[in-house]
Amino acid sequence: MRRRAFLTATAALPFLTMRPGPAVADPRLIAVGEFRDGDPVHRGSGDLRITQTDGGTRLAEMRNMQIVSGPNLLVYLVAEPDPLFPEDVTAKFVTLGKLKSLAGDHDYAIPEDVNLDDWGSVVVWCDTFKTAFAIATIEQT
Repeated sequence: MRRRAFLTATAALPFLTMRPGPAVADPRLIAVGEFRDGDPVHRGSGDLRITQTDGGTRLAEMRNMQIVSGPNLLVYLVAEPDPLFPEDVTAKFVTLGKLKSLAGDHDYAIPEDVNLDDWGSVVVWCDTFKTAFAIATIEQT
């Protein structure tokens, strides 16, 4: 008796799970970049993608990241497209958050009030030693 009830319930399962749901649009790619070393000692690599959803949410997506270890690493949106000196980074920046991991993929929300046309790079920054570990120039798509 139990087996028959189980078979009846599992036979109806495909009809319950096949209901169409709301369509989820892929985020639109609006900019890209490639991370390079901050200097010969403070190194980082990976890819940058900046995306935007239909709802307006923007993300700085860091992919295939490899960053050498350091204290107090942050992710900055920086006005200078090719910062060579610490002053180039600290002159105008927005903090996107603490670096989530030294390796792999991670995303950082870009605040709604930020106009991306005003920003030239994304930088992994060591706030303790005021040093760039990785820099990606933002290239609009």
